[in-house]
Amino acid sequence: MANVVCKKCNHNFDPSNYVVTGGSAMVGAVAGGLFGARLGIAGGPWGAIAGTIPCAIVGGVFAGLGVSKVTICPMCDHKFFI
Repeated sequence: MANVVCKKCNHNFDPSNYVVTGGSAMVGAVAGGLFGARLGIAGGPWGAIAGTIPCAIVGGVFAGLGVSKVTICPMCDHKFFI
């Protein structure tokens, strides 16, 4: 992969070594679960239970896959998309 230049401090680095991964899938799963619960409430309490788990799984997977495009500068800790 090509090197990138940080927009904040002009440091040149390889972004594949500094991918932001911590907690992103968990945050996506929580957001998906909340979304599924709110959708399922229209169907009653069983609908909320049935909507929570699938949406949490889908949210976690999408967040985990999408985070491969976010990197952090090793010099100034600036996070940005590549």
